[in-house]
Amino acid sequence: MKYSFICLALLLALSTQDPIIPKDGEVLILTDDNFDDVIELYPYVLVKFFAPWCGHCKKLAPEYIEAA
Repeated sequence: MKYSFICLALLLALSTQDPIIPKDGEVLILTDDNFDDVIELYPYVLVKFFAPWCGHCKKLAPEYIEAA
């Protein structure tokens, strides 16, 4: 099932060296293809579901990036 939103994850773990998972700074970009792998790989993950058309999501995105 394809989603109309982009999943972003903020990792609370320090090891984010997996080259398969695309990153935007310290934020991992999750997709339908890698979501389950990330959840299994890292013991602590904060996932923010992001809708590109949502003004609230756009406004909070820099805050999550800074927190990561």
